[in-house]
Amino acid sequence: LPGKQDVLSAYLHPLRRSDLKPPRLDHLTTNKFHFLFIFGCCPVRSTARSAYQFPQHNPRRLRSPRRRNPTSTQLDAMAVIDQHQDDFSNVSWNTDEHTAAESSSSVTATEYDDAERNGHNAYESDVPGSNDPEVLDCVVSEPLKENEGSKDTFVSYLITTNTTFPSFQRSQTTVRRRFTDFVFLYKALSRDYPTAAVPPLPDKQRMEYVSGNRFGPDFTNRRAHSLQRFLTRLSLHPVLRRADILHIFLESPDWNATMRSRSTRGSTSSDTGSSGVFDNLTDSFLNAFTKAHKHDKRFLEVRERSDKLDEDLAHIEKVVARVARRENDLELDFKDLAEQFQKLITLEPGVENEVRHFANSIEDTAMGLRKLKDVTDGDYLGSLRDMQAYSTALKSLLKAREQKQVDYEQLTEYLNKNTVDRDLLQSGQGSGGLSGASGRLMRKLEDVRGVDHEQARRDRQRKLEMNIDKLTTEAERAKKTSEMFDDEVVKEVADFERIKRVEFKKQLGGLADSHIEFYDEVIEIWEGYVNAMEKEGVSGTRSTGVEPPGRRLAD
Repeated sequence: LPGKQDVLSAYLHPLRRSDLKPPRLDHLTTNKFHFLFIFGCCPVRSTARSAYQFPQHNPRRLRSPRRRNPTSTQLDAMAVIDQHQDDFSNVSWNTDEHTAAESSSSVTATEYDDAERNGHNAYESDVPGSNDPEVLDCVVSEPLKENEGSKDTFVSYLITTNTTFPSFQRSQTTVRRRFTDFVFLYKALSRDYPTAAVPPLPDKQRMEYVSGNRFGPDFTNRRAHSLQRFLTRLSLHPVLRRADILHIFLESPDWNATMRSRSTRGSTSSDTGSSGVFDNLTDSFLNAFTKAHKHDKRFLEVRERSDKLDEDLAHIEKVVARVARRENDLELDFKDLAEQFQKLITLEPGVENEVRHFANSIEDTAMGLRKLKDVTDGDYLGSLRDMQAYSTALKSLLKAREQKQVDYEQLTEYLNKNTVDRDLLQSGQGSGGLSGASGRLMRKLEDVRGVDHEQARRDRQRKLEMNIDKLTTEAERAKKTSEMFDDEVVKEVADFERIKRVEFKKQLGGLADSHIEFYDEVIEIWEGYVNAMEKEGVSGTRSTGVEPPGRRLAD
């Protein structure tokens, strides 16, 4: 990409390793790419190359470019990445099923004390690391349109779960769930685990980047990828992966009954605690206009990193969206080129076989570009948007933590005010918390009403003492709650960073593999075409009727 090569090279730098050598085609621009395929100039693959090594070029067909040294911009970007430990060195490359077993090196077992976490203790085994051998691997696939033709039409998704949890009846289960079921699971987890940054679901109404309707394959495939990432994040979370509601969701054949029973209990509790909900809404509304006086440096740094992550993701999203559009344009150009060569067959019957094979090879290349575009646009681009939403969920958790701190600070401030009023009242310098002109006016009113000043002072002092005792208890409770919330947020931030590294590793690896697969297919298609033409030239036959390997590969 013009102007973005250094940024993308630095961003993809963590993917490089000694045994992974992606095809070095960065020297080919779009125009050169068209030129090579139109005139049949393709690299010839060596039979001794490895699966990830770029083939040796025939110097008579295509000059191999020199290896470029990294630019200063690339080196600076790589240094920054290494400095922030974003090289994903602690995530396994071997298999996807062991990604949960790697976990974050920054989250150690000593960080998980005996404090309550979301209603139960967070034991060392809650961390999906070497001390937790339990496996939970979920795959979302096969979107299926059900009740087609009726007003209750919906799309269900097949969820295949492989696990070693003893709470499951079978090690492998398959169920079908619709998007509404995922929404119910998300709400239940958010309600049961208020101190956890529950991964968000894809927006139900976000369709501005999707062509067609919500039942089309484009939309359902994108949603399937997003739901896959949602379950993967839950399976990597040290606490959410053990939630009972998640296990029921992944295995229960009667999920609708579970939703009805939980909805009934939820409505009953909401009716009995309506006043508490109103109080919480009032507190949240008032705290929205109040800022914390003392800011914790740890959470300020987390917020700054989250903002920087959102900014970088937005920039990369624009670049990847432009790449996807260009891949789509290339696909259309190749298809149009294949159609034009098909029309030449009737005009040039003497080269009918060669032209047909050439057009078929171009069409096979267009099909490969289609698959590559689907990975870039449908999977990787969606992962960037989903990571932005996950970062927003972490920010919401930071905001909730700040509200707990604001509650404690306001209670402390109110307690100090009552303590000062009591001290002034005891020293005889105040009148129930009022001094100066206000105090004199209050005493005048009491004189008019015939109130005993000494008795009124004792009553006010007694009320202040009661308020101080109550505020002291509430302030201590708020302090303990705020400190526990801080500890939980620190753990959640560590879990978020670990899950983010695993997800980036997997998504970038999948994107690289799709490019390697595409270029391998292109090489095989055009080598087959060249070999077929050379054989026909040696044998002297013009029409053998044998399809080139590229066409057979596509079929």
